[in-house]
Amino acid sequence: MPASIAITERPEAWILSARGELDYSECAGFRLQIDRILRTMPPACVVDFSQIDYLDSSGLGLLLSLSREYGTAGGRLVLVTNDTVDGILEITRLDGIFTTAETVDDALAHLRETAAAE
Repeated sequence: MPASIAITERPEAWILSARGELDYSECAGFRLQIDRILRTMPPACVVDFSQIDYLDSSGLGLLLSLSREYGTAGGRLVLVTNDTVDGILEITRLDGIFTTAETVDDALAHLRETAAAE
């Protein structure tokens, strides 16, 4: 199933949601949304991969790029995962790089907690 990628702009955080299979052929749309986030620099971003069925190295590379560039600029990022994404992060040993949550609500709660602590 091709990926569907969308952004929901909320005052506290933007939510980038992806569904389906995020492989090389679908990464152009993902890259456009990442560029939009990096241009606008919302204070926080949640990447919702809870509905991702497949993620290859090109999608993972774009996610790493977002994490690095956004984090360097002071943005806070939380990744919502599922078993598939968790497995890929674990196999590639990237599970320690991302802050993860089980749901978008959990991710937003985490962002509120970390903002209050700062």
